[in-house]
Amino acid sequence: MQNKSDKLNRLLEETCAGNEASEKIRRAARENPAVAQALSRLTESDIAGISAILNDKQALKHIMSTPKAQALLKKFKG
Repeated sequence: MQNKSDKLNRLLEETCAGNEASEKIRRAARENPAVAQALSRLTESDIAGISAILNDKQALKHIMSTPKAQALLKKFKG
């Protein structure tokens, strides 16, 4: 049986091959247990949706410009 980490890596490779964002997600999950835990709760459908957004620069730019995203970035950056 495939664990969540394996599924995440497989889906990121399939949907974001060569995408810098997918490598950042993998690195964040390796370096931060809270990120890994949050990612482990995602379904394959959730991961596919996130990957699709990561591949759409306009959608990603729009999401990252929202106040909630900016607040999260500020929190994570300390």
